[in-house]
Amino acid sequence: MTNKNSQLSFPDVTEIRNIVFAMMHATDLISSHSPAGVFTYVSPSSLSLLGYTRSELKGKQIHEFCHPLDIEQLKDFFSSPVPSRTSFRFKKKEGDYLWLESSSSKTLNNEEIVLISRDITERMVKGEKILEHQKRDRLFLQHSKDTMGIVTREGIWTYINDGGKKLLGATSFDEIIGTSLYDYADKGSHSKLKRHLSTLEYVDFEMDFFRNDHEIKRTEVRLIPTVFKNRDVFLIMIQDITEHKKAEEQLEVAEKLSVIGQMAAGIAHEIRNPLTAIKGFTQLRKESNDDFAEIILNELSRIESIVSDLLVLAKPQASQLTNTNLVSLIKGTITFIYPQAILSNIAIEYEPPSEPVYIQCEQDKIKQVLLNLIQNAIESMEKGGIIKITQELHNDQAVINIIDQGTGIPEDRISKLGEPFYSTKEKGTGLGLMICQKILKNHGGKMEFSSRLNGGTTVKVTLPLSNNREENED
Repeated sequence: MTNKNSQLSFPDVTEIRNIVFAMMHATDLISSHSPAGVFTYVSPSSLSLLGYTRSELKGKQIHEFCHPLDIEQLKDFFSSPVPSRTSFRFKKKEGDYLWLESSSSKTLNNEEIVLISRDITERMVKGEKILEHQKRDRLFLQHSKDTMGIVTREGIWTYINDGGKKLLGATSFDEIIGTSLYDYADKGSHSKLKRHLSTLEYVDFEMDFFRNDHEIKRTEVRLIPTVFKNRDVFLIMIQDITEHKKAEEQLEVAEKLSVIGQMAAGIAHEIRNPLTAIKGFTQLRKESNDDFAEIILNELSRIESIVSDLLVLAKPQASQLTNTNLVSLIKGTITFIYPQAILSNIAIEYEPPSEPVYIQCEQDKIKQVLLNLIQNAIESMEKGGIIKITQELHNDQAVINIIDQGTGIPEDRISKLGEPFYSTKEKGTGLGLMICQKILKNHGGKMEFSSRLNGGTTVKVTLPLSNNREENED
């Protein structure tokens, strides 16, 4: 019977019978304890859940069955003045442990604590496995040499590993996280990148990445759709293939050079045979006082020189190196080409060093290289101007800089200069620079280009200095 003025109501006999029935058949473990944790009551589910009978647990302290690492936590749980919840490991009769999640409540007189405990072992094991996998995956991502990270479908970086920090030239991860893939791609590839990000499918493509220091890296990119924190994202893998691409390009150039060399040898052989006959008959005409014979012979000599140049491409030539004053050689080259420069309204300025500089070379070959480079500079300056030639010494190397004020060369074309059949001129074949590179290589030298559009071009020629000091003095 319930008192209207009372805040408490007590169950009748039927309700008590139902409560007892529920406790007897509950799959969860229902137990009561003293404030010190001693079992005073255990529901029948203890046998199936823990392997203990009710009598084996009654009078025992719950801390005896708790895992050593969880005892302090369990003590705090029992001493809490308010109802609370905790998870701990309970030792079963067979000796292994299971995870229990327990919620507590106290009786009205605070002399007894009632626990309702549930087996959460499967959930905890799954959670541990997930954490283990996440830790393993994170270690794999962090220590991979290739760039690995996570980007949103909009291309925003949310994670990147050390390899990515190095690839993009960043000093810290904060410089990258929150930025976009589009920030590192040229505008021409934005549409392709947007197309790949708009579909949740695996995709593999090549792309140029612009580092923070503006260096360009050629990369192979893989986008793998996945889910992270209930959000559709991409696992991105980036492999730097810049050096691989350079090796492929060098191999392609080498193959072209091989074909051109074979072709040049065949052409030179076929030209020399009729050339010898023509030259012989022309010399006979010269003896007959033919006024045009001398002109024909001069042009034939020029053709022979061109054939010799073709043979430079075909095979290494037996070199007759002489100790040469590079200053005198440059001056002679300028004198030879100066009339052509004047006709193009171009002045050539040369700043020779104070002392002679000697190199071991074939004078005609090096002169041919300089003539070709100065000729290119003249042709690039349609409105006239100044060609400046400087000379310096650097680490036992003679360095010659030919600086023009021409139209310049686009940056993406500079790396292709010297390749066969590639030229910035409308009717050029690319063989001129290729022959120059071959000549310099045979002399242990090299040629480098730097240029910008409408800002002129600088060609840097490097040749080793002569070691024969006595001959230099002579």
